[in-house]
Amino acid sequence: MSLSDYPFSREAASRVKETGYSLDGLLDEPNPQPRLSRLVRKRAIDRVLGAVRGEISDGQAHPLAELLSYPLARVMVSCLNDDLLTRRYALAEAKLASKKMVREDLGDLLLLARDLDVHPQSDQGGLRVHFSDYLKAAHRMRSPGWKLVNRSLEAGWVGVTSQELARLLEERAKDRVQKGLPLQVPVEICQKLREDLDLIEAELKVKRAEEKVDLGEVTEDAFPPCIREMLSQVANGTNLAHTARFALTTFLLAVGMEVDEVVGVFNTSPDFDEERTRYQVDHISGKGGTSYRPPSCATMATYGNCPGEDRLCRWVNHPLSYYERKIRSLKRQ
Repeated sequence: MSLSDYPFSREAASRVKETGYSLDGLLDEPNPQPRLSRLVRKRAIDRVLGAVRGEISDGQAHPLAELLSYPLARVMVSCLNDDLLTRRYALAEAKLASKKMVREDLGDLLLLARDLDVHPQSDQGGLRVHFSDYLKAAHRMRSPGWKLVNRSLEAGWVGVTSQELARLLEERAKDRVQKGLPLQVPVEICQKLREDLDLIEAELKVKRAEEKVDLGEVTEDAFPPCIREMLSQVANGTNLAHTARFALTTFLLAVGMEVDEVVGVFNTSPDFDEERTRYQVDHISGKGGTSYRPPSCATMATYGNCPGEDRLCRWVNHPLSYYERKIRSLKRQ
């Protein structure tokens, strides 16, 4: 296992300290090791720009440059102090690590797990994770297969495969990366990085503009699994729970459906009352002075309204983000 593959690990942080390099030393001019400094800075920019775009490349940088680029990337993210960038960066670093985890042998994976405060057991009975560690890692994972009630649990231990362990560690890695961000970075350090930060800010501006793309007509094919499942239940005459009805209503209004259309969606419900439904939809739409945003994926899962994630779900944390991404994908086809 290479420490540069998992720069968020405690062992990697210790190795960085042992090198004796400092931010001032890497950024100051003239630099005693200009080639290494250029590699570190370039890879740090690659990491942050990759996060903005959705994926950090699996670079083949010099191992020391790869290791040192991680703390510099965190400094860049901290200088910009942007919530969207911070979330994207943590997710992208975790995804990059996940690609490498699946290539590790079990022994190295167990070492990494312990570094991330997960302590699996592995013997002839298989691979197991204590339920407390399991819940810390799996609480945001929305697929029913990850719910503790659907797992094999014996004496407090949850059976997992090595691939599932890697997926759990991905979540722990994301938490580790995001912990402490933004850092308290001296103004003079941010000033030295100004040229790089301007490049990142420009890319972030472009990304935000893309995500505000005109969605056009409502496209049901782009609805996330949770919304499709709710619509299916309503069409089959099922009374939705209050939380599900609220989520469905806010989502449909947010993607551009009119109040009349949303009211019509519920007319197959056994307890349908048009006057009452219209009043509720009007209120949620903002006619009472307060408009409501659809619940996040985490909230949907908390209330049992997530039927299970598909591939795209893993890259978003909100049903509207899913819809917007799917719309852009469909437009490119």
